[in-house]
Amino acid sequence: MTLFATMKALVLCALLLAGTIAQAAPAVGARMALVIGNGGYAPPSALPNAGNDARLMARTLAALGYTVTERHDLNRAQLDEAVTRFANGLPQGATAFVYYAGHGMQIEGSNYLTPVDMVLSSPAAAQVHSYSLKGMLDRLARSRSAVNIVVMDACRNNPFRPSGERYRSLRDLGLSQVAAPRGTFIAYSTAPGQLAPDGKEGNSIYTRTLAGVMREPGRDLETVFKRTAELVRRATLDDQMPWYESSLAGRLLLSEGAPLAAAPVRAAGGRPGALQASRSMAPPEQQPAWYREVGAAEWSRVDWEIQQRVRNLTPDEIPALKHKAGAGSVVAQTVLGLAYREGIERAKSGAKTIRLRANNTVAWSWLNKAAKAGFPVAQAEIGEMYYGAHGVERDLVASRHWLEQAAAADYPRARLDLFQLNLEANPDPSRLGPQAQEALRSLFDSMGVPPPVRK
Repeated sequence: MTLFATMKALVLCALLLAGTIAQAAPAVGARMALVIGNGGYAPPSALPNAGNDARLMARTLAALGYTVTERHDLNRAQLDEAVTRFANGLPQGATAFVYYAGHGMQIEGSNYLTPVDMVLSSPAAAQVHSYSLKGMLDRLARSRSAVNIVVMDACRNNPFRPSGERYRSLRDLGLSQVAAPRGTFIAYSTAPGQLAPDGKEGNSIYTRTLAGVMREPGRDLETVFKRTAELVRRATLDDQMPWYESSLAGRLLLSEGAPLAAAPVRAAGGRPGALQASRSMAPPEQQPAWYREVGAAEWSRVDWEIQQRVRNLTPDEIPALKHKAGAGSVVAQTVLGLAYREGIERAKSGAKTIRLRANNTVAWSWLNKAAKAGFPVAQAEIGEMYYGAHGVERDLVASRHWLEQAAAADYPRARLDLFQLNLEANPDPSRLGPQAQEALRSLFDSMGVPPPVRK
């Protein structure tokens, strides 16, 4: 055999061998998902939307190229079996996506998924009969996957909390913050220590929003969840503030390409260790301001909602509202400020309802906190307080400062207030500068009314 023929034969053998190995090896970069919807709890704990949410997420992941395993209404043993089977079946280098919709609870700082057949008799019994989130995360971390994404829409109204603790005790509320194990991204439907509603339109607002953002092409993992958080906060007026924890490095696309994440760091002895860098979503006050995207027409809904919350607030709801405000909800801060300014208790005086226990100092502190965070409603309130000497000394310079900030967010009431300030300085609108006149025309156009004419 000539040298050329020998080399040709060797190359052919190498190609055949490579093809055999490629066929036998597990698919690197495979995308696999486990979707669980637990909604079939005994009344009154049933969650009608949990099953819908799981089905929506399963369809979304399948459309993005994931191989999806979908399970519903699992007991404790079935939860363990579903997670174990899924983790054992993950090929080398896979991207694993686990989604859970249903009840979850926090007990002594640890998080648990609630089986549909669980009957709560004590916290100790709950720890035994529920399914540990940490156990799930550890099992995924020991698998052959390169990246694990875990989404928990499980912070819904918890029927296992005693009814007497509805407002007075905020201990162990919602789910607690968890450090993401190596190679893991954990997303929560709302921030640690908070609750989220089940939803009134067939799906939870978190899952409905997340599914929509996931289908937008080209978005990387963190951008998807940041954008989802912005939209959910805007739709719920800060009642729900999604959260995530991540120990991934690099950029990961949900729908295409191999995962671009750092390889897991191995500790001594070859056991998985933690990644060197772990990060979480910024605190709510440092997140992108959803209210900077609100247009003039939408502000009327925001104003109406805040007015209704102030009007219907009762003293026993104050602790829960402070809990939200302390977590960074600018809407809760503003509602508290307005409620304390008017009086947090109501009493009847003949046919009239009067407000009692007003506190301008407390009102100012909450409104000032929301205003400094950039919330236009609070900024306008502060500006009007300075203008009208309501609880503070009159200061037109400070009033203009806050009103200009609120007006920059296209907040109509602040723009009207600024117009009034400008008229006081120059009563004839026709003598205002060209820019001021154009701003005035734009303001009244957005409100659908003609500008005033000086006679």
